This record gives sequence, structure tokens and C-alpha cells, in this order.
Amino acid sequence: MRRIWEGSLRLVLAGFLAVLLSAWPQASEAAKQVVKVGLSAPLTGDWAEYGNDFKRAVQMVFDKLNKEGGINGTRLELVVLDSRGDPKEAVLIAEKLVADPEVIAEIGDFSSSCSMAAAPVYEAAKMVQLSPTTSHQDWTKKGEYMFRVVATQGFEGPYNARWAVQELKKKKIATIYINNDWGVDANKYFVMEAKKLGAEIVAEEAFTPGEKDFTAIITKMKRLNPELIYLPTFYADAAAILNQAKRMHFKPVVLANSSLFSQKTIELGGEAVEGILIPANYFSTDPRPGAQKFTKEYRELYGTDPNQFAALAYDAAGLLVAALKKVGVEDRSKVRQGLLELRGFEGATGPITYEHGRDPAKDLVKITIKEGKWVLYKP
Repeated sequence: MRRIWEGSLRLVLAGFLAVLLSAWPQASEAAKQVVKVGLSAPLTGDWAEYGNDFKRAVQMVFDKLNKEGGINGTRLELVVLDSRGDPKEAVLIAEKLVADPEVIAEIGDFSSSCSMAAAPVYEAAKMVQLSPTTSHQDWTKKGEYMFRVVATQGFEGPYNARWAVQELKKKKIATIYINNDWGVDANKYFVMEAKKLGAEIVAEEAFTPGEKDFTAIITKMKRLNPELIYLPTFYADAAAILNQAKRMHFKPVVLANSSLFSQKTIELGGEAVEGILIPANYFSTDPRPGAQKFTKEYRELYGTDPNQFAALAYDAAGLLVAALKKVGVEDRSKVRQGLLELRGFEGATGPITYEHGRDPAKDLVKITIKEGKWVLYKP
């Protein structure tokens, strides 16, 4: 009787084990139905609007993909982490993302300082770091896994200098720039080209990130009275500078970087930012099919027009999806090759290819603020 009982128990246990083992591949397979993509961006602080533009645009791409079945049945999950615009925080985020085996790639960060600080972490893990907006000329030289969507400052700076000197005919120029990796780079390339074109740079004034009192700088600018001020900075800083200049009865011609293309510039700057000139990587009236497709989808989803930061993030997400469709989602190190092999990608900001390097050529459009709205610039 005991032998019969023991035999029955063994049969029951064997059957249970068989069921368990047969279920294991299914559970393992189910776990592969989702892979993660990290998004490192400033969601709080002075640059929060930029980070939230990123989040909205990337999420809309992933949501659409997942509704259509994902990548061979695998859905993409966006893991959003707030860098606060702090390079140290960006490094901590990078360490967290690369330590998670389910994370296939990272989109971000917004600022060059954050992206450059985190680059060695992603490079060591062979994880693609795909930034919509990191434009510091040297960032992609830090490794083989850094890709950008935006034009570099080595491209935008000279473009703006030609606009100032050759088109606007301004020869006496001053600059006010944020003293971080990006700001120094942006100022350098503008000044180099402006000098080559014969302009006199009467002042180059740097300010510390987070500075609120620009009285001394504006007083100096009033005394020098330049024909144009070049302002490579971000919306909160630019609004503060120009509001204080207005209160001090100083209204210069201002040309700035594409970084100011945000509704926040208008909300914070009001009348003080009226007439400011900037280039943009995207504008809602751009007739190209990629731009119009994005504009339509964004308006329908969020009820407002997107800006270039949303467009650049949208393109980053689209590029990543296209690369993953080529190489799959099993090996994060293969994503790099998938991006390099892309041809004919038409984004919201124009055609993008990494055939000749990880710094794509871009077409820029000139815009200005008129009657409280961003509009195309007309000479």
C-alpha cells in the first residue's frame, strides 16, 4: 500500500513539474512582449517645458506603434526620468537605465551638459544615446553610441552669424550667453563666423545658469549700444534678460538660438520678446509631408500646435522605432547599427540619415515673434 501511495505521489509531482516547465517558456516569452526605452529630460525646473515637449512627442509615437502591434509583437514602454537639467542627475539616470536589462536604448537628454556628462555611461554599456537637441559640437566624439537629431552649434552658430551680418547688415555685435557647455559652444561658433564676416564683437558676456539679476550686463550693453545682441540661452533666461532690459528702457535687436522656440518664451517674456529673431528646425506651416503629418497628429492629440522640441523628439522616437524594426529588440548593442543603416527617413524636421556620420545635416527656417505669436520671418 505504501509503495502504491509513493508511486502515486511521484506521478503527481512529475505531472506538476511537467506543467510548470511547460508554462515556463510561455512566461518567459510573455516577459519579452515589452522592452523599455529610457527618456532622460528636465521635467521640473527652468527647462521643464522642453522635457515635457519630449515626453508628449515620444509617447505619441510609442502609443501609435503599440496599437499597431509593436515590433513583431513587442511593445515599447517609455520610462520617463527627470534629470532636472542637472548633469549629475543625468549620470545617475544613465546608470539606472544601463543596469536594467530590459532597457534597449535611451532618448535624451535635452541639454548638452547633461548628455555629455552621461555619455561615458551609455558608451560603456553599448547603449544608444539618441538626443533630440544636444547640439554641442564635441558630444558625438565621446564615443560610438551617441546620435543626435538637431543641427550642431558648429552649423547653427555660423548660420546665425551670416543672418546677422550679411542679411541684417549688423556690424557692431554683442553676445550674452549661458555659461555651460552648450552656451560656450554656441557663442564660440557664432563669434568666429561673425568676425570672419567683418563684424566687430564689442562684448561677450556670460552668466551663470540660474542667474536672475542681469542689471550689470544690461547696463554695459546700454553703454556699448550694439546694433545687435546675440542671445544663446533658454526661454527662462531670455525672458528675464529682456524683461529687465525693457524696464531699463533698452530695446536692442535680438537674434537668438533655436532653443528659444517655445510658447514659454512668449508667456514669460510678453512684450519684451516681441520681434526677437531665431532659426528653427521645424515650423507648423512647413509644407513637407513629414512636418504636416506630425503637426496634424499632434494637434489632434493635444489640441495645440507643437514646437520644434516636440518635433525633434518625435523624430528621435521615429528613428529609434525604424532602427528596432531593422535589428530587433533582443540586443541593445545592435541598435547603433540599425540607426547607421537607415535610409530615406522623412521626419517632422526633414530627411535624416546617419550615412555620413552621427551629426545629420539640417535645413533651418527663420522665425520671429509678432503680436505675441511665432510666425515666419519676412525681411
